[in-house]
Amino acid sequence: MSQTISNNSTETPGKVPPKPVHVCLVAGHETLRNLGPVVRHTIVGLLDEPLPVTLLCPVKADIADIPTPPVQIMGYDLTRIPFLRKRAFEALTEQVTQAGVSLFHALDTDAAELTGKLADGIGVNYIIGAYSLSRDVRTLDMHCRAVTAASEPIRQRLLSSHVGPEEMIHLLRPGVHQADEATCFINPSHATAIIAGGDFSKYRPFATVLQAFAKLQNQQRDCVFFLVGDGPGETRLRHLAEKLNLMENLTFVDRQGADALKGILRAADIFISPTPSNRLEIELLSAMAAGVPIIDAGAKACDFIIPDETALTYQSGNIGDLSDKLAALMDNHPTSRQLAENALAYLRENHSPAKMVRQLIDLYYAVTGKKRPVN
Repeated sequence: MSQTISNNSTETPGKVPPKPVHVCLVAGHETLRNLGPVVRHTIVGLLDEPLPVTLLCPVKADIADIPTPPVQIMGYDLTRIPFLRKRAFEALTEQVTQAGVSLFHALDTDAAELTGKLADGIGVNYIIGAYSLSRDVRTLDMHCRAVTAASEPIRQRLLSSHVGPEEMIHLLRPGVHQADEATCFINPSHATAIIAGGDFSKYRPFATVLQAFAKLQNQQRDCVFFLVGDGPGETRLRHLAEKLNLMENLTFVDRQGADALKGILRAADIFISPTPSNRLEIELLSAMAAGVPIIDAGAKACDFIIPDETALTYQSGNIGDLSDKLAALMDNHPTSRQLAENALAYLRENHSPAKMVRQLIDLYYAVTGKKRPVN
């Protein structure tokens, strides 16, 4: 399941080359599900450097998309039973020590607590990735050397919260691969495919979407609809869809990882993000990167949502506002495609996987004080 990465640098006779940073990426219980493509792009980029990479993740995490080998995978299962948890943590500390880890990277704040304890346990430093406007980054301890903010609003929130000095807060936008061109409304003879995705825990935002769908259907527009997600509100949403006579043209799809969602979006014309969120949602970023126009109801952490330039926005819960925006995209295909093209251009400039990895590697060497090997 794991394999140690060798250092391929050429040695100069009589001189020992500097060792590269051996980074341990730490995932929480939802990290790989929420950040799957970003984690994979990060790992592939680090391997190309090359850097030794270890991924520490829950034993039940889905690692199908992680390139193993050469990445070394370590699984953890920290029970809540105190003496068993202590024993499991000590074993985990021994594992990362033997692996030669020189830096920890908590991929998101869900992994920050475990990362901090491991870093303290073996006496090395760590950094934290922040993807939310919520106050989930504590004041930095002696081993934490940097926090990376996934967007400018998140960076500003970290600064205003005084979690650490300004020079320790770094803007590091997540990288995603973009489509070559807009993929919406390619075949005018096909029904317009509209997808709404997110967490069904909040019923009202998706109820608004269904009512907007019903309005389009009552106008005899040629559409097919998809709700992609899961959560406790699904049963009520299904009942509402039946009441609105939508089930003939509506499909419920279980929540997908960002990669699987990207596959679904290849056949889509419009993507709706109906639930206001304090997180930078990778699914929304991936949908934009797929080349379809976006309609968003309040992604507060997402600076890639620029109203009327990279996406349309509407007031959450406003059925008329949403249905009007949908109709506008359906009635003007050139404008819709231009919106998607604008978004792709923005993402190429600001969310390149290569740029993300380059910034991250520079940060790794800066915070460890190691000299970068010459390949």
